[in-house]
Amino acid sequence: MVKISYKVAWLAKEKAMRKIRGSYSHSYQMLETYCNELKKVDPDAVTDILTNPLGNFECIFWTYGITIRAYKKTLRPIILVDGTFLKGRYPGTILTAIAVDGNNHIFPIAFAIVMKEKNESWDWFFTKLRDHVVGEDHEFILLSDRHKSIIQGVPKILPKAIHMYCSYHLSGKFGNKKIKFLVQEGAKTLNQDEFWGMMLRIWCMSSKAHEKLMDVGPVEKWASAFQEKSRYGIVSTNHVESWNKMIVGERMMPVTTVLSMIRDNVIRHYRDYHNDSLKFNSPVTTWCQELIIHNASTARRCTVERVSAGIWTVTGLVRSCVVDLNKRTCTCKWFQHMGIPCAHAMAAIKDVGHDPYKFVDVFFLKETYMETYKEEWIPTPGKESWPTARPTRKILPPLKVCMPGRPKVIRKRGKAEGVPVQSRRCSRCKRRGHNKKTYTEFIDDYDLFTPMQFGEGPHLSPLNQTA
Repeated sequence: MVKISYKVAWLAKEKAMRKIRGSYSHSYQMLETYCNELKKVDPDAVTDILTNPLGNFECIFWTYGITIRAYKKTLRPIILVDGTFLKGRYPGTILTAIAVDGNNHIFPIAFAIVMKEKNESWDWFFTKLRDHVVGEDHEFILLSDRHKSIIQGVPKILPKAIHMYCSYHLSGKFGNKKIKFLVQEGAKTLNQDEFWGMMLRIWCMSSKAHEKLMDVGPVEKWASAFQEKSRYGIVSTNHVESWNKMIVGERMMPVTTVLSMIRDNVIRHYRDYHNDSLKFNSPVTTWCQELIIHNASTARRCTVERVSAGIWTVTGLVRSCVVDLNKRTCTCKWFQHMGIPCAHAMAAIKDVGHDPYKFVDVFFLKETYMETYKEEWIPTPGKESWPTARPTRKILPPLKVCMPGRPKVIRKRGKAEGVPVQSRRCSRCKRRGHNKKTYTEFIDDYDLFTPMQFGEGPHLSPLNQTA
């Protein structure tokens, strides 16, 4: 057995990791080479690197030709944006724009790495998103948290976008669980009377909470009941938050490896979703099919009365609604906002004997979903096959301000998020799920001094026993 010092072991580990993932500082110099290799396999990919006058890295934007074409042709006009910090040796934040496919899956469309989430960074990202992905005249809903830079940048760079706030982040302003629930339900409901009823309940519970909620801004910014454009039931940034969680490993790597691993992640999900589309047994996606089945089951309890050609009055357990199948609308607003027949519409469709799948938006059809994932990705070659010539552009690592103490890796949780639940280990039996005070089983004195495997029972050193 060879004994080595901690420093020698640490240096050996660093040397091995450099061979596997590359050097953190040299990785910035390889960015231009990687972008050139990316464009060889994806000519429609867009990359843009900015540096300061001294050559230090400042930001990079990239997107793929396949994702641009898929968003423009087959995906719903709603984009979720968020930022998450890098965990490597140099500072940085990944900005991501996420769309949602017809099966309610994550579909990343654009990325950027910037130094900080500030006005200039978000403005630059939105400019690239407008110029290369969505276009200047595209009307869509942009959903985000209430970051000040996003609030200021969207009207200026994306005037056609309808900026709305995430209901989860909005409810996080309140510590009371009942108020948080009412805020999230208020963001979902499509009925204005129900919305104001929930706001009244919040006011009765806490007038300060109600005032704080109203100070956020116009209710049109977060409540679906006051938004004419379809949100398709997406009221939070959970999709982009999930994506940030999925790339937590990539965020610890050197910057060029970050770009490469993110693309591999996108390709892997793209391939899995393509294979899933081949297993669909209905003309619509699995997620849409489940909603149709649920609404059809609810429609059985509704009574239907035909008023005129294409118009029905449908009475359910709670309310009476008017359905217009010609315009694909219902007074409950679920039909037109989701793009899928609601329970009232399903009752009217059943009464006339039509196929319910013909009343589903094109975004949820099987053909559209397969169109989204039909193109084939070409992997980028490994670093060993990259050109050995020195890049024409010198890119240095970003300027780094060293703060006192150990660098932070885990983000700070908000007050409303609470403390993550951790399983406890009992000091008596060494099992998880309870503690010493709540342990109810009897432990014999002999067992306390019997050596056992850790995690299976008492883990105490045996005492010398005499006969």
